Amino acid sequence: MRKLKEIILNNIHLKILSLLVAFLLWLNITSTQKTRLEFYAEVKVLNKPKSVEIVKVEPEKVLVVIEGLRTKLNEVNISEITVYVDGRKLKAGKNTLKVFVKPSKTENFSVIQVKPDKVSVYARPK
Repeated sequence: MRKLKEIILNNIHLKILSLLVAFLLWLNITSTQKTRLEFYAEVKVLNKPKSVEIVKVEPEKVLVVIEGLRTKLNEVNISEITVYVDGRKLKAGKNTLKVFVKPSKTENFSVIQVKPDKVSVYARPK
């Protein structure tokens, strides 16, 4: 029993210091680590001409992958991220349009990937 107590209390200040340094290193690594967040978002059609009516967007939702520091990603509200296609050149029939994300880069995150990056928008004349 005495030997165990001697082992534990011998150089206790160095043992406490090493635990503190290990904790600070762990904290630094986890807070600066980049993390990815994936979510599905509905595709909106912006700048649609008045002469056409949207029938269907296929697929309706796309996978968005964003990346940032773990502490900053916790602050992101994904409902404030807009996924859209620019409908200025929409014509009647099938249109294949590129998907955009707004904002695409902030201090909290950057968009890494959108899957699929193009959607089909079916429109008909009004």
